[in-house]
Amino acid sequence: MFKSLLKSEKLIFWGVIFLLVFIPLYPKFPLMTVKGTFVAVRIEDLLILLIISFWLVQVFYLKRFKELLSEKIVQAVLLFFLVGAVSLFSGIFLTHTVVPHLGLLHYFRRIEYMMLLPLALSAFQSRKQLRTVLWIMAVVVLVVNFYALGQKYLDWPVISTGNSEFSKGQILRLTSDARVNSTFAGHYDLAVFLVIVLVVLSALFFTFKKIQTQILALFIMALSMLVLIMTAARLSFVAVVGGIALSLLLSGKKMMLILLVFLTILILAYPSQLQERLISTLTVSIQGRGERFNPQDKDLIERSRLNIPTLPIDDLADNISSKAATISGRVYSDIALGEPSDVTQLGVYRSLKIRLDQEWPRAIRAFIKNPLLGTGYSSLGLATDNDFLRMLGEVGLLGLTSFILIIIELTKKVWENYLLKDKQIKLFSAGILAMIFAFLLNALFIDVLEASKLAIVFWLVCGLSLGLGKVAKGGM
Repeated sequence: MFKSLLKSEKLIFWGVIFLLVFIPLYPKFPLMTVKGTFVAVRIEDLLILLIISFWLVQVFYLKRFKELLSEKIVQAVLLFFLVGAVSLFSGIFLTHTVVPHLGLLHYFRRIEYMMLLPLALSAFQSRKQLRTVLWIMAVVVLVVNFYALGQKYLDWPVISTGNSEFSKGQILRLTSDARVNSTFAGHYDLAVFLVIVLVVLSALFFTFKKIQTQILALFIMALSMLVLIMTAARLSFVAVVGGIALSLLLSGKKMMLILLVFLTILILAYPSQLQERLISTLTVSIQGRGERFNPQDKDLIERSRLNIPTLPIDDLADNISSKAATISGRVYSDIALGEPSDVTQLGVYRSLKIRLDQEWPRAIRAFIKNPLLGTGYSSLGLATDNDFLRMLGEVGLLGLTSFILIIIELTKKVWENYLLKDKQIKLFSAGILAMIFAFLLNALFIDVLEASKLAIVFWLVCGLSLGLGKVAKGGM
C-alpha cells in the first residue's frame, strides 16, 4: 500500500493544495514552546515536515533525485542552506553569538519554508491543475477577507503573536481603532498576503473568459483592497500599487494604468488610518514636522529624564499646545520628551525610529563583526524589519549572495515562462514576476521571509509557477 502511495504523483499536488488552504486559514496556536523565545513549534511545522519527508522518499523511490538536483534553482537553495549551516557553526563555536538551540530553531525554520519551493515545483503534472489551484485559493482569500470583516464589525476572535503573552494563543478582540489581523498573526502579515493575491490576480484577470468568473475576480480584488486599507499598512499599499502597475505593463494593458492611478488617488482621498499614516510619514518622518511633546511642568520633565514614559492623560493635555495641528485629534498616554503628541504621528515616528536607532544598526554591527558569515541565525533577535540587512547580519555576504542567486534564478525561470506563447501561462507568469517585486519591496521594512504564513505561501506559489512552466515545456 505504501509503495502504491509512493507511485501516486498526484499525492504531492494535493499536499501542496492542503498547505495552501491550511496555512492561511489556521490561526497561529502554539503546539510546543521553545525555551528562550516566544517563537513556538506549531502544528503547521509538523504537517510540513510530514509532507516534505514523504516527498523526499518519493523522489528517491521514483529515482528523480538527479533530475531534481539538475535544477539550478534547487542548487541555489542548497547553497543557501550550506552557507547558513557554516554561519551557524561559526556563531556557536567561534563568535559565540548564538544560543545553540535557538540558532538551530531559526535555521531549520528557513529550511522548512524554502524546501516548499522545490516541493511545489515537482507537484504540477498537468496544466488543468492550475484551475484547481485558482478556485481553491479564491475560496481561501474570501474566507480570509470575510473573517477580517468579522473581527472588525462582529467582534470575532483574534490570535496574535505581537508579544510574548499574545503568542501563547490568547483569544483577543479588536479595540475600536485596532487594525484587522484576520487569520494571520498580525496586520502586516495579512497585508502582505493580500498584496500577493491582488498582484497575481491583476494579471490573471485578463485570462478569464466567462463573465461570472470576471465578476467574481473583481469582487475578490475589491474586497481584498478594502481589507488591505483596513490594515493601514503603508508599505504594503505602496507595494500593491507598484506590483499591479508592473503586472499591467507585463500583461500589455498599459491603458489600465490610468485607471490604477485614478483608483489610487480615490483611495488616498478617502479618510482612513491608511491616509493618516501616509500623511504622517510625509510630515513627521520625512519633513520632521508635527507638534512635539515639550512639557513645562518640572515633574513631567524629570519623569521623562528618568525614562518613565507613561504619563497621565490629564497632565499630557495640559502640557500639549491647544494649537497642535494633529491628524486624528487624539493624544497619547505613553510618550517621551520630544516625541509627536498625536497618536498616529507617534506610531509612525516610533516605527521608523526603532529601525534607524535599534534594529538596522544592530544588523550592521553584526555584519561588521563577521562580514563573510555574519553572527549566525537568531543572533539579531526576532526582528530586524529589513530582510536584506537581516541576512547581512546573520549570514553575511555569502548568505546574502546565495539568496540573491535564488531570486535571480527564480526570476529567470519565471521570465522564460512569460515568453511562452500560451496566454494563460504568460499572464500568470507576469503576475508572479510582479508579485516577486512587490514581496521583496515589503522585505525592505518587514521580515517577510521569516513570517511563517507569508514565507510558506510565497515559496509555494513560486514553486507552482515553475512547475507549471515545466509542464508547459514538456518537462517533468
